[in-house]
Amino acid sequence: MKRTGKILALIAVIAALIVMITGCASLFGVNIRVDGNLSSVIAGGSLRLSAGSDIIWIVSSTPDGNGPVTNGTYIAPNGMLSVGASENASVLYVIATSSKNGKSDIRQIRIVNVNGVTVSPTGQTAVIGRTLQFRAQVSGTNNPDQAVTWSVSTNAAGSGSVTPGTSISSGGMLSVALNETARTLYIFATSVVDSRRTSSAVPVTVVVPTVTHVTVGPANQTIRAGNTLQFSASVMGTYEPDSKVTWRVSSNPSGTGAVTPGTSVSANGVLTVANNETLTVLYIIATSTYDTSKSGSIAVSVVIPVVTSVTISPANQSMIAGNSLQFTASVAGVNNPSTAVTWRVSSNAAGNGPVTAGTVINANGALTVSPNETYTTLFVFAVSVFDSTKSSSVAVTVIPAPVTVAPPVTVTTPPVVTQTPGNQQQGNQGNRQQGNQQQSNQGNRQQGNQQQNNQPSTTPPATTTPPATTQPPVSTSPVVTGVTISPASASTRTNTNVQFSAAVSGTNNPNTAVTWKVSGGGAPATAINSSGRLHVAPNEWAVTLVVTATSVADPSKSASATVTITNNNANSGSNSGRGN
Repeated sequence: MKRTGKILALIAVIAALIVMITGCASLFGVNIRVDGNLSSVIAGGSLRLSAGSDIIWIVSSTPDGNGPVTNGTYIAPNGMLSVGASENASVLYVIATSSKNGKSDIRQIRIVNVNGVTVSPTGQTAVIGRTLQFRAQVSGTNNPDQAVTWSVSTNAAGSGSVTPGTSISSGGMLSVALNETARTLYIFATSVVDSRRTSSAVPVTVVVPTVTHVTVGPANQTIRAGNTLQFSASVMGTYEPDSKVTWRVSSNPSGTGAVTPGTSVSANGVLTVANNETLTVLYIIATSTYDTSKSGSIAVSVVIPVVTSVTISPANQSMIAGNSLQFTASVAGVNNPSTAVTWRVSSNAAGNGPVTAGTVINANGALTVSPNETYTTLFVFAVSVFDSTKSSSVAVTVIPAPVTVAPPVTVTTPPVVTQTPGNQQQGNQGNRQQGNQQQSNQGNRQQGNQQQNNQPSTTPPATTTPPATTQPPVSTSPVVTGVTISPASASTRTNTNVQFSAAVSGTNNPNTAVTWKVSGGGAPATAINSSGRLHVAPNEWAVTLVVTATSVADPSKSASATVTITNNNANSGSNSGRGN
């Protein structure tokens, strides 16, 4: 008995070593593979193994390959293992040896008994178009493999066919076709080791989702023409129907009314309203894709801006050819239309007259007149971008550029000197006081007379009058006399815009450009741009703002306007909104 125990212990050690190196068998050129990757078989069953070509197969009750097996247990040359129904060994060893190089591999196969198969969960409800996961448990002796094959049927016998698209995967995932008509399905799991052992039929109730209604939100919305707004839809019903919807926009609740081209709603529920939309109410409709008879709708108010007028400043201007002049435009209307304008310059009031090359007006309203402009009157037009039927124009008088005249050349004639006798000099001088005095004091002294007669005298040069000279034109520098701002005061609300304009007056056509500034505000976003457009921030808490326009040519000249914020908390005596 002791010797037998030692032998059995030695066999167990050898078997363990063989099992340990089984995973490395491929290093020796032979590797046994089992169909289904199984490691067990029932008595009376069979199992296919493979290890390549030119293989010699042996099945044994011991790992050395010499252990006896029961009659009916054998392995064919093709690797098919058959186990006798009366096989009493709990483990068989299959050995594959290459006839070419003598390399071998060994695989341990358990002899098991399968008692049954159980499927879970039970009492399930499956929704058409969706999936449901099942699991199987194989019970028996000697730890049988848990591998099973799955099937689904419309009857408990397992023979009922299902609608194409309804199936169960090898992993137990049931998929129910959208058009499945059966309202009860049966799930089966069969042991791979022992195909005689199959679970009992597990019934599954098939249900169909229903849509009860569709809701669209958000409600009570207002949108400006030219803007967008996001909507969402909720599909409500039983068994969680599909939430997908299709969108449309209409001029009536039934969804059949036409809208202005450019007004649309996207597949994601984003409404876009055309700039020229004339409808004041639009209807947004969402329809269930699962049940197209169910839909929901919501009304949206459309705020349509209207341009009433366009005003250009400054008006009645004159400018010298070759200079530039800044214009601004104010767009007035209701519902806060866009203040953007396009500019053009023309030689006629109709706006289609040509101008001399170099005379242009840019996108910001700065007019430049060519130095050789031949038209004495130009017309500046501003057209509303939002409503091109609304425009304004002002006339500009063009003064030709002054012509510079070269100064004349002055010619100076040198004096002429003439020498004459003394008597002639005395005769010409007449009653010169000096001569008379000398004659009186000395009498007719001959020496004096001879001296006078013998000395020559120099006649003073004749004076030449220079020719008349034409003076060059006097150039006078432009002078700014004042700045006016329009409007001088305004009332508005937070989150709005106010357009201001400024006129610079003076002599000799001064530069009309100004710089803008707003003061007194409490919110950083309250600002005025270079065109005089004031934006009042949504969180502005100041009651009064001051807008100032300062001349660029003469910063000492400026004008200011006051702006009252009518809906500010401070107007009602509370500063609670400050800092928001």
